[in-house]
Amino acid sequence: MPLPPTASAQGKIVAGFPADSLRFPDGTVVVSTGVSAADTVLQVTADAISTVGQDSVVGHFQQQLGKLNFWSEPAPAAEGQRAVRFVRGADSVTLTTSATGTGSTRFMLFGNLHTTAG
Repeated sequence: MPLPPTASAQGKIVAGFPADSLRFPDGTVVVSTGVSAADTVLQVTADAISTVGQDSVVGHFQQQLGKLNFWSEPAPAAEGQRAVRFVRGADSVTLTTSATGTGSTRFMLFGNLHTTAG
């Protein structure tokens, strides 16, 4: 499948973003998303705010990506943040979350996904 052209969007999911694989929690407000392709690698980014707590956001992505055979491990994070890395072969997605102070969670995704096994 051809990779999408490099693009970004504010307030919505950009064309070419793998929204079926990286489905956001219900009630998420999208701040920005982006895709960038090079050779066989699609780099994806997302910045969004969810109405649920950090544990629920992490659990949501563990469930979504676990169905796609990704395993997860804690990743280094700045003070006040939580980060989890999801890995499947050469593919990786890092999720970083932080509490907003209003009960919501801001989360950021950064992923490198490959079109061929690697």
